[in-house]
Amino acid sequence: MAIVTLTTDFGSADIYAAAMKGVILSMAPGTVLVDIQRWLGSRGDRGATGNPRLFAEGGMTALTRVGLLLIALILTGCSVGQGTGAASGLLFVLDCSKAGDYCDASGVCGTPSAPVDYNLNPTFFAGEPIDQLTQFPNGSPLSGSEPLMNRITIRLQRSGKQIESNDALFFDVVNEYEVARCVRGREIAVAGQPNQHDYDDRYCFRASTTGPARVRISVVGGIVHSTLSPRMTCTRPVDATADDVFSDDGVVQTVAGGAWESWVEFADFGSAAQNDQLDPTARTPVSLTFKIELEDRLHASAFSLTLQDEKVVTAEEDLEPPPNPDIGGSLTGWFDFDLQRGQGAQIFP
Repeated sequence: MAIVTLTTDFGSADIYAAAMKGVILSMAPGTVLVDIQRWLGSRGDRGATGNPRLFAEGGMTALTRVGLLLIALILTGCSVGQGTGAASGLLFVLDCSKAGDYCDASGVCGTPSAPVDYNLNPTFFAGEPIDQLTQFPNGSPLSGSEPLMNRITIRLQRSGKQIESNDALFFDVVNEYEVARCVRGREIAVAGQPNQHDYDDRYCFRASTTGPARVRISVVGGIVHSTLSPRMTCTRPVDATADDVFSDDGVVQTVAGGAWESWVEFADFGSAAQNDQLDPTARTPVSLTFKIELEDRLHASAFSLTLQDEKVVTAEEDLEPPPNPDIGGSLTGWFDFDLQRGQGAQIFP
């Protein structure tokens, strides 16, 4: 719920104050309006009835213009962080705070063999787009024939406070183009053969041509990464990373039915979905320059995460003996919001 305080030179002898309030409520229903002052400015700014001369001598008074501009800026930011979603499951965190290990609402503390209930209870939803501008990760210049590696980090937070003192769940989409191809679900007709998928089956599974697109979450070669950072719950900085199981040789294989240990199902990913086109062979190819734009919808109808201590995952990547985990568990949930720009939504303005 937004609160807007009004300090103007409108007076009370005409309709201007009421008209402004009507505009504000039409733009942001449910806003609480608080009148602070309507009589600012010198007496020379008012007519005999006490009305401000809003449009006298070529336009509004300077105070009125500034006031309306500030209101517009406030209302523009009202939608930042808004969205819906959930994220809950089981968690253990050893030495979570000075009080000891992480414990649930009933006082039962979690262990690696018996994690306990955890609820992120997200109320703030944001995305941080990072567009590739000049070159690919290997340093080669753009030729125009390869897809751009545009990226977006999605955040579900317990509150709108800074992430350093918040419980936050991150979905790092490191390749928007590949996720968009999965969500598009385009197929290529081949004479005398089954249709070919215009997406990577190692990372994408679609149970139907019009249903949500399940995307694999993994550290090794993944196109989406996910991390839980419970900085509000725990005073100790510790992160849990969602991962999947791979063969010893590190080769990413297709898994039947998308039965991965960690995944997210996107129903909407910007302009990627074309489910209104029932024939998947009639869907258009995803643009090589695809990226998530402001106001685009980001809707994951479901996600399921198997969480491991980040230091354990790092040791496995480095082929070193893994240490004992200090955090781990599992989360399920969903989210739905439109990408907005504003204070708190992007870590870097």
